[in-house]
Amino acid sequence: MSINTNSNGYVMAFAIGVCVVMSSLLALTATALKPAQDAAAEADRQKNVMIAAGVVAAEDVLSVAEVQKRFGERVQEVVVDTRSGQVVDGKSAADVAALNKAAVKEAPADKAASTRYRVVAKTKSADGKIESIILPISGKGLWSTIYGYLALDGDLTHVRGVTFYKHGETPGLGGECENPTWCAQWKGKSILDAQQKLVGIGVKKGKVDPAIPAEKAHKVDGLSGATITSNGITKFVLADLQVFDSYLTALRKGS
Repeated sequence: MSINTNSNGYVMAFAIGVCVVMSSLLALTATALKPAQDAAAEADRQKNVMIAAGVVAAEDVLSVAEVQKRFGERVQEVVVDTRSGQVVDGKSAADVAALNKAAVKEAPADKAASTRYRVVAKTKSADGKIESIILPISGKGLWSTIYGYLALDGDLTHVRGVTFYKHGETPGLGGECENPTWCAQWKGKSILDAQQKLVGIGVKKGKVDPAIPAEKAHKVDGLSGATITSNGITKFVLADLQVFDSYLTALRKGS
């Protein structure tokens, strides 16, 4: 019995068969590659934590294994209850999703419950003193949510470094938030004013005037042609610092 390869039925059956085979192959490939992709994504996150803390430089080319090794040697991560400002003993980053889910169940009307528990990283000097605290920061820019890390020096007041590593902002404009040269301006800026009030770090429209003490201490140059991105960064950096304020205050008091 001959098959009419020109019939609509044959063409449809052939197309369906090709789709099934290709989709199966793609699914198998995606499943096989997922562990490697997850490991690469986690290594990228770990590297950005270390960039903010000054443990590695943005231009350093490191393998996944090298990133994991340095991170394990220099960085410790803890889970913080942002409501109480205390570290949750015995919990790791893997427990955060479940902790936040339980927090939402406990207080469904609380909009902040879904992010009540967060992971904070820290590095210590050889004598065991806190060298830096690295806080996760994120918020809306112009086109996307911008993710980054803000590291504070051991005094928990001055910026040690910052990195913005994941976003969808316009290249050459808002996308310049990831430029190491621009990020370098943050180093040494103070998140507290002279009265020890939390003021964050502002991204100014235009250039910072070093003759104005408040600008010199708390602001960085704006991103040219990216006012909305700049304003967004100013807003969400302060908002995240406010979330961690009770934790940082407890650390300053030696709690």
